[in-house]
Amino acid sequence: MGLMAFLPVLALYVKERFGVDDPAELRFLASVIYGAAPFAAAVAGPFWGALGDRTGKKPMAIRANLAIAVTTALMPLAPTPGVLLAMRLVQGALAGYVAPAMSLVSQGTADGHQGRMIAKLQVAMASGSFVGPFLGAQISLWLGRPALFWVASALSLFAALQLHLFAHEERRPPAAGGPARPFLREFASGTWGLLRQPAIGWLLVLLLLLRLGQNMLEPLLSLFVHELGAAPWIAALASDAADGVEHTIAFTFAVLAVAQWICTPIWGRCSDRFGPLRCLGLLALGLGGLFAWMGTVTTIGQFLLVRCCVACLMAGSMTLAYSAAQRRVTDQNRTLAFAMVQSCIQYGLALGPLLAAFVAGDSDGADSFRRAFAVAATLCAVAGLGMLVLRARTQRPTVGPRADAVDPGAE
Repeated sequence: MGLMAFLPVLALYVKERFGVDDPAELRFLASVIYGAAPFAAAVAGPFWGALGDRTGKKPMAIRANLAIAVTTALMPLAPTPGVLLAMRLVQGALAGYVAPAMSLVSQGTADGHQGRMIAKLQVAMASGSFVGPFLGAQISLWLGRPALFWVASALSLFAALQLHLFAHEERRPPAAGGPARPFLREFASGTWGLLRQPAIGWLLVLLLLLRLGQNMLEPLLSLFVHELGAAPWIAALASDAADGVEHTIAFTFAVLAVAQWICTPIWGRCSDRFGPLRCLGLLALGLGGLFAWMGTVTTIGQFLLVRCCVACLMAGSMTLAYSAAQRRVTDQNRTLAFAMVQSCIQYGLALGPLLAAFVAGDSDGADSFRRAFAVAATLCAVAGLGMLVLRARTQRPTVGPRADAVDPGAE
């Protein structure tokens, strides 16, 4: 809830706080600052994931929330865009709470129910994502945008306290038979071992392509909505024109949470029944078609309609990705595998907006985004086709209980 209070309007904060009026410069700065945290998290995520496998998932989740609280509280004090960028990099490098959270939720889950269990956590996260944008819109109007960061910091502290008091982790005793391997050597060995598995290695590549396309326009959508204007039914309830645009932006992001409430459990059941990789491939193809459609819209009503359809597909992407990875690793490497999946997601969040800013170029107005929608559609479609091919090529009989072999019944 705290993160989603300020992330949707981060581009507007950069514009207002630092007086950036040039559209191309604003798109570039907003994309870099938005993407800095997920990029740093993508680089550091596997390290924290491997450390979580060794020291425990719960301590890693608490540490991540404390790091978010401290760094977010300092962001309104940044005097220049460069300092704000540095703070976002530090925030991302020290964060990484999704992978240990996923591992905590999925530990001990029976086979055939992992997709639904992971979907429950997605629905919980969606609750915060739904309230966050509307909370951010009201705080911006009442107290100004800098207050959003302090609210996010306070909520992260509260989350860390909740984890400390109520989260339970079943720790397994260390394996007997010799001294423990040095952590960095174990981390490098585990990472290389996972990447050598074709099913995991190619899955990560295709996930990266999907998340690049899926997240290209996310940090710039507030600017796109500004170009299209407020939705008439929202403007009718707003106090003024600015209020109408703020709440239209909030709706644009909150609809993702509503879709997660409704659709994520459905995607979880489809994952358990039909296989996560098959479902993820079809989902990616669907996103490709919808992004191509979104690039043709000319009114805010058309945009919101397509956005709702996109949200229904986005609701399943993380659940299916984690489920596909979980079926291909042992419990001892689960947090590391989840962290590598999360890194692909974070790389998409970080690099996708930069790609969108580059594709949009120096042109101004709503038309500047349409080329980016076309590229996003292509990336999603390629990822979807690749996932269906990967599923077909890795669905083979297994000989013995190998961690790197794909169970034909799993897909």
